[in-house]
Amino acid sequence: MKYVALSLVVGAIWAMQPIINAQLAKSIGTVGAAGFSFAVGWVFLACAFIFVQAQSGVSFHLALAFENPKLLLGGVIGAVVVLGMTYLVPRFGAGNTLALAITGQLIMAAAIDQFGLLGIPQVELSPFRILGFVLLLIGVNIVVHK
Repeated sequence: MKYVALSLVVGAIWAMQPIINAQLAKSIGTVGAAGFSFAVGWVFLACAFIFVQAQSGVSFHLALAFENPKLLLGGVIGAVVVLGMTYLVPRFGAGNTLALAITGQLIMAAAIDQFGLLGIPQVELSPFRILGFVLLLIGVNIVVHK
């Protein structure tokens, strides 16, 4: 239950991010706003990392991240998402953008699960999950088309 609650909180916070970034983009541009957002996030995460490292005592080896360059794509994907959201929200609306983005996430997640992509365990797409996706697509269609 705590994971459900935490997921809902993260989703609620995430819904605010592109709106805030779009407002910032009015003064420094779309790419500038996305970059500034990432810079502030980097500082926050660097501080959190230093704190956690000090508490855990686990050694950190940056070189290991570069041994598998595809792992660096997480940062690139994050930047593309922030940039895309910053661009889309003022033009397409927060509800439309997020409804379609979440739908895209869920469809990709289902494909990743179905085929065990990116090294995760395979989770087959059951008829019940397929029904959920059909209902999701119907719901998103209702949200996007006024």
